[in-house]
Amino acid sequence: MKTWNKRNCPICDMDTHSEIPEMASPKRAENLSWEQVKDLFVGLREEQSFFSYYRCTNCGLLYCPWYFSDQQLEILYSEMPDNLMGEDKSVISKTQSGYVKWLSKRATASNFMEIGPDIGLVSSAVDDTFDISESYLVEPNLAVHNQLSKSMPKALNVNVVEYLSQIATANSDLVVGVHVYDHLLHPVIDLKELRSKSASNSNLVIVVHNEKSRLRYLMKKAWPPFCLQHPQLYNPKTLGILLEKSGWQLNEVKKSTNWYKARHFAEMGLGVLGLPKGLSRIFPNIEIPLKLGNMISISKAK
Repeated sequence: MKTWNKRNCPICDMDTHSEIPEMASPKRAENLSWEQVKDLFVGLREEQSFFSYYRCTNCGLLYCPWYFSDQQLEILYSEMPDNLMGEDKSVISKTQSGYVKWLSKRATASNFMEIGPDIGLVSSAVDDTFDISESYLVEPNLAVHNQLSKSMPKALNVNVVEYLSQIATANSDLVVGVHVYDHLLHPVIDLKELRSKSASNSNLVIVVHNEKSRLRYLMKKAWPPFCLQHPQLYNPKTLGILLEKSGWQLNEVKKSTNWYKARHFAEMGLGVLGLPKGLSRIFPNIEIPLKLGNMISISKAK
């Protein structure tokens, strides 16, 4: 395991975890070399390889005690494709617009920040929903910066930066992060920094996977969030602990909905199960809403 970084629990910083992993892949990533693992970082396959997940005995977080270093992650994410996973942009936009519709019933916004906006689907929906005077889009992938700068045409001032540290202070009253915080090595540090640069009345909306979902227990190790890209996975309780420790108060959490074309979703599922993808042709090419073991939450700055 010398190749990999040994880490304490990213929430409570304790090094006491379950003696055996709660979930492990047939080929445990911690037993493989860097050369072997880096080629498995992207994509869904029948036999996923991932770092074993253990349960912190102090706070209950499910996390990987052995994982990539910051330097290794920088290399891996520099070669990442967009987050569409082969699905039509219009269908994925329906999922992102659903998040914004949900939060619009619970928050107002004039100064917006998004962490990890990818190609700007959430920011575009926010621009359509709220009267935004200033926005900050924090995206390490420089290749999409030009696209992001055009994602909010109604906003008076759009700031696209590579890292949060490049923003002195934003005073944002709405901050969004969709499938970001289950990717970060240091979520407490990152959320504390985010709090320090947000308005005193700021709302934080987070979408993450729920490792206590029914789908996780049904699919076991085949559940797609068990993968190399997630150094930890949350449930409503551990998400609340993380936010409380980071200067935020969790107000509400609920299951979120994803939209897919039935045929495309079937093709992905067949690939994970090791069945011929051609069988997906029997499914209609219609858009359907699905609960996939994800959760959306809203928190208030403390």
